[in-house]
Amino acid sequence: MTLATAGCSGGDKSSTNGAMDFRQRSGATNVVTQAIVEQPLVETIQAVGTARALQSVVLYPEAAGIVRRVQLSANTWVNVGDTLLELDTRDERLAVELAEVQLADAERLVRRYKQVNLENTNLPESQIDAAIATADTARITLDQAQVTLDRRFIRAPFAGVVGITEIDAGDRIDTSTQVTTLDDRSQLLVNFAVPEVYVGKILPGTSVEVRLWDGADQPIPGEVIAVDSRIDPTSRAFVARAAIDNTSDQYRPGMAFEISVRAERGTFKAVPDVAVQWGADGAYIWTSVDGKAVRRDVQLVKRLAGEILIEVDAPLGTRVVTEGVQAVRAGAALKDLNPISSGQDTSRTAAELRSDSDAPNNG
Repeated sequence: MTLATAGCSGGDKSSTNGAMDFRQRSGATNVVTQAIVEQPLVETIQAVGTARALQSVVLYPEAAGIVRRVQLSANTWVNVGDTLLELDTRDERLAVELAEVQLADAERLVRRYKQVNLENTNLPESQIDAAIATADTARITLDQAQVTLDRRFIRAPFAGVVGITEIDAGDRIDTSTQVTTLDDRSQLLVNFAVPEVYVGKILPGTSVEVRLWDGADQPIPGEVIAVDSRIDPTSRAFVARAAIDNTSDQYRPGMAFEISVRAERGTFKAVPDVAVQWGADGAYIWTSVDGKAVRRDVQLVKRLAGEILIEVDAPLGTRVVTEGVQAVRAGAALKDLNPISSGQDTSRTAAELRSDSDAPNNG
């Protein structure tokens, strides 16, 4: 009887330990984890801008008068310094001739005075100084007459293509009359707005792709050549200027273009999107630390395809629960299944997760 009782007592103790071991095993939640990795955030900025020529001016006359000659044709190339329009210059040419005569007379007088002094005839210094001053004044008068004459001509300030003009010979024009336009279309410049978060990311030399607004043509390569020094307080953006090659003269100033530019905002920690959960106080993730579940709050940076860039107080390589998160509790024991990419193992893992979530929580 004593042996039988002792045997029964030992059997009960073994059964009790087995039950406790079963509860411990069943209390470990089956999960799948992945490591926190680091990934750069590269975004594509798209904006619309209107093109302008590399150099572009609207030409106005510097003086009023009757048009004597028009020497321009619409949409034709002109070289720098070419005369495009000439006003009546009769009065101005006479003024130049008169100034030349006065200057020549004053210079002769100065030479005569100096020659007289060389022949031992002492002239007062004041008389010689007055003659020199008269010559200098005549020289300035000639320069002024020449400037006035030059203002009767409109010349190309740089090489480019002229536009349409409504001016004909015989018209009377003044300084407010628009004569024509002049564009250097060898390059086109497109201004576009960039959000302020990309300050320091979009710099001169950054590559861009430009295409016509309708998107029919292939993208045109270009690069940023200038960045504005201020942020618009209304739009919270700054202006960047891109240049595209137009030596084929295929595009025109005034066209609307779509600008695409890739910019890197920095490097962030990345986790699968299914790992991020939401609570009353914001987003969080479950991490596995020494086989135990630890909750960590996160700040979302950017949602990408299948993953989310976050800011979290956890080192790279920390294991994050990606499957089985609904059954995880703080401090709970975790069993990391770590499935491989084969279809059989993946199916087995999913079945284990379903059975684990359906089982009662013995923790």
